[in-house]
Amino acid sequence: MAKLYTGTYGSGTTPENALNTALLQYPEIARTLIQQYPRYSATYLMERTGRFASEKVLGDNSFEWKVMGRYNAPTFSAGWISSDGVTFVGSTSAGGAATAASTVNVAAADADGDVIYLRGDGDTSGRTPNFLNKFDMIRFQSGAVGLVLEDPSPSVAQATANGGIAVTAASYDVKIEMIRGASNPLKLTDIHADAIFASIGSAFPNGSNGADVGENYVYPSTYKNYLTTSRKKIGVTGKDITDIMWIENNGHRLWYFTKEQMMMDEFMYQQELQRWYGRTSVAEVNAAGASGVARPGAISSSLSGLSGVQGSSIVTGDGLLAQIDSSNQATYTLGALTEDIITEFLAKLSLNTTQSEGNEFVVFTGTEGRLAFHKAMKELVIAPSGSFTGGSMVGVNGDVELGANFTSYMALGNKITIAYCPVFDDQNLHSTAAGANAFGDNRLKESAKMVFLDFGRTSGVSNIELVTKGAEGSNRSFIKKYVAGMINPYDQSSMMAANADDKFEAHVLSESGIIVRNPLSCGILSAA
Repeated sequence: MAKLYTGTYGSGTTPENALNTALLQYPEIARTLIQQYPRYSATYLMERTGRFASEKVLGDNSFEWKVMGRYNAPTFSAGWISSDGVTFVGSTSAGGAATAASTVNVAAADADGDVIYLRGDGDTSGRTPNFLNKFDMIRFQSGAVGLVLEDPSPSVAQATANGGIAVTAASYDVKIEMIRGASNPLKLTDIHADAIFASIGSAFPNGSNGADVGENYVYPSTYKNYLTTSRKKIGVTGKDITDIMWIENNGHRLWYFTKEQMMMDEFMYQQELQRWYGRTSVAEVNAAGASGVARPGAISSSLSGLSGVQGSSIVTGDGLLAQIDSSNQATYTLGALTEDIITEFLAKLSLNTTQSEGNEFVVFTGTEGRLAFHKAMKELVIAPSGSFTGGSMVGVNGDVELGANFTSYMALGNKITIAYCPVFDDQNLHSTAAGANAFGDNRLKESAKMVFLDFGRTSGVSNIELVTKGAEGSNRSFIKKYVAGMINPYDQSSMMAANADDKFEAHVLSESGIIVRNPLSCGILSAA
């Protein structure tokens, strides 16, 4: 980490060795600067480990990315069954094709070669009723197996009755021949509404026709987010100009004015807050004329105020929590968190990762969450040497040591790094309590929140990355400029000034956003 120490403005402080000049010539220095702010853990981890998205953002303030999920899709039963493809009865009717044998088996599908018709639910949003093809082998929840004899066909509309949900032509009928139905019969629970049956492969006779071979395709999901432009400034007057700070790294020294340090601290903290709690300001007008936040697919303007000659509206992007809050959520009781709860939640997230093990999760939490986590995990056998105090992460160019605010564990074949996130401990931001500690002090509920982020790779790129405005030599990830007044930060004898104020101003700007490519592999474990 770079060293910081104070000094005095004088002959050794020239424009050539000023931090601002170096930032203009070598923008990558900003990645070294972030090492001075490890307490801003989300920004620190992403910049320190080189997680910058390759997407280029030039003419717009929005960016999109695609995530490919599983290559197959399940078929959800609509709760209807037929033996002739014409008369369908509900799965709980106890009559017709739904007549039970031995109280649990479907009488129409308990012998070898029995043929039945089921309905795949296409009337519930997000379901794919016609993914199956002719000669697909399908498996039911009980383990029963069948063969699809024809490509699925649209259903005839039917109202809700006896366990069958209301269907239209959006749902599809599937003709199925049971395989080894006598020894492995279909169960009534296999055909109840919402029960899944899905393809496990295909089986064709010798000399089969190409026309009988089906095809289907799963499209990737498209996500969209927006860049947020953050700004801050500080005025430096005559009494402040003599106080400077030196930053030294790898034998090189650069200087900047001491008064800028407070501005930089606040600016970095505000960026960290935005990257956690930001919400998109973009409004989408629906068919009824009402407006509301929409992710993804929102239009490119907002209802917020205006600033500047361009008159463009303010656009903000979603932070980390907004992108994952609809995925995996769970609660625990403070003082009762156990290793079992943590590993079970981790197992739930692992189901949605691109690989079953070898993933790298970072758990961001406050003081209360860190205390609860360490108590719960103290008996976990993680490695011959125990936990890795002062954890590390896989960076773009090799492992990166993270320092004492981070501790790594191994569980279920996955690496878990605990990252202290002071944002969750901010009493100026959070006030909701969740009980009291042993000393009678209130426990901040937000401080106990644990945010599990999958820092592995999705579709060959890092799952979580920063996106900045710029390409082809333009970079707005971090810009710092001086605006000279009656005081010139580099040349007090200069006759040129941008204004007549008895000071100069230091401005910082960042136009950036954040990508969570696969939010389903992330989750939030909160105190109840």
